[in-house]
Amino acid sequence: MSQPGQTPPPPPPAPDYTTYGAPGFPGGQQSGGQQYGTGEWYGGQQFGADQYGFGAAPQKSFLAAWLFSLFLGGLGVDRFYLGKIGTGIAKLLTLGGLGVWSLVDLVITLAGRQTDKNRRPLAGYAQHKKVAVIVSVVLLAVSLVMSVFIGLGAMVAIQQASTSPIVSAAPVTESGGPGSSGEPTASEETAAGEDRPRLEAQTLTGTGDDVKTVDLKGVPAVVTFTCKACSGNTVLETNGAEMLLVNTVGAYAGSHLVDTSPGVPTTEFAISADSAWTLKIEDIDSVPASTGKASGSGDMVLYWDAPSDKAAITNKGEGSFLVQGFGSEIPELAVNKIGAYSGTVQLTPGFVQVNSDGDWTITAK
Repeated sequence: MSQPGQTPPPPPPAPDYTTYGAPGFPGGQQSGGQQYGTGEWYGGQQFGADQYGFGAAPQKSFLAAWLFSLFLGGLGVDRFYLGKIGTGIAKLLTLGGLGVWSLVDLVITLAGRQTDKNRRPLAGYAQHKKVAVIVSVVLLAVSLVMSVFIGLGAMVAIQQASTSPIVSAAPVTESGGPGSSGEPTASEETAAGEDRPRLEAQTLTGTGDDVKTVDLKGVPAVVTFTCKACSGNTVLETNGAEMLLVNTVGAYAGSHLVDTSPGVPTTEFAISADSAWTLKIEDIDSVPASTGKASGSGDMVLYWDAPSDKAAITNKGEGSFLVQGFGSEIPELAVNKIGAYSGTVQLTPGFVQVNSDGDWTITAK
């Protein structure tokens, strides 16, 4: 306290906080909502869940997104799961962009590039990516193989559905014909085929290589090719569905069915021979009928009129041996072997094509 008459001392100077800062306020700065975030603001930035992650929704699972993309991607389920509702609806309406969009999303997910609607990466990618890639590749490969087989099966089914069987009524034939061991077939038994056009028999001849144009009226026919003096390559081809009928060395005599089903009709025969040959074209009514047993040598067409659909077949040839039946709606390959053969097979009554280079027999069981 100052004495009377004395000048009071000056007040102490105000503290200088510019160097070290005022207590509790660094750098001499004053506290305020714009500086340190009183309320919900810090430095002009909003302090909340979306900024710093406190209370934010958890990350979407990579495992779930991958499974949805792999199995339900065509329905957009993976995008609905990630919160991308708009593109999920678009993906659903386009069935996954006809598969392309689904595949692209799957690749993006497997590459770790997929995010949720907030552009956050998916949780668990590093942990599950290897298994996810392996499983996806295996399933896609299996799906591809199955698609190929399903497509081939569909093509075969369509072809079979559009293919009517060869006329299965017994032909009109006289007894004692080649390979015939039963009674002659009555003409009324051909009633099922009365509406189809008949072919007039025609015989084509020549020497050496040649191409012959024919008109088979789009109906099945039997062609008998003979070249008794041939010694080199002997070939008979068509531009129809059967294509290669004869391909041998030396002399040849045999018969074949052509145009057994709708499709590519035969209009030309190409012959390759080194000697004189004969090509006879006849209606299938000329085919000999066999009621219980048939036998022959080499290539032959016959009508199998047996009481059952089981037959014992033998072959003594050394080359390809083929027995194909046309009695059912779908042609049946009863035998397809190389060399000698003996066995019992299913053979539906109807027209039969035999290809052999030796003696053969067919006996009803």
